[in-house]
Amino acid sequence: MDIRGFNKIVIVSLCDRLTKSVGKKLSQHLGMIFCDTKDLVEYDLIDKKAVEKLCTKEYLEKAEKKVVSQIASFENVTVAINYDYLVHHINILKAKGLVVFVNLPKKYVKEKSNVVNFISYDERTKTLKNISTLTVNVRNTDVDFVCNKIITELGGIL
Repeated sequence: MDIRGFNKIVIVSLCDRLTKSVGKKLSQHLGMIFCDTKDLVEYDLIDKKAVEKLCTKEYLEKAEKKVVSQIASFENVTVAINYDYLVHHINILKAKGLVVFVNLPKKYVKEKSNVVNFISYDERTKTLKNISTLTVNVRNTDVDFVCNKIITELGGIL
């Protein structure tokens, strides 16, 4: 795996809470900036008048794409992203981005994530394995453990 030339690490799992925690911890460990895609999309939609006036599916998709495009232009950043945002915008984020899929045990996803992620666990796991640069399989979901495992699997290059 050639990871030279990347300027961002994109972290995804089927549990958004863990993805965000791992992203934050990894960014601190690596001296990178951290951003959470979901938080930025929601912040961008704070203009309630525009949302009320224009809140169609197309409007929301356009707002989402705008935020993801901005994130893609960031450098030296660790990005926490959920499954849907990543899948819809993989081509934008893969440019100079290292996509790391934290593959969690099905039982953990069932207990800690939303029903949709659990029901479609197998399908979503397969999709994420296919589009990610690196898949990190974990049984231990301790944030420090997961961060260290990511760094180890990257070969200590970071």
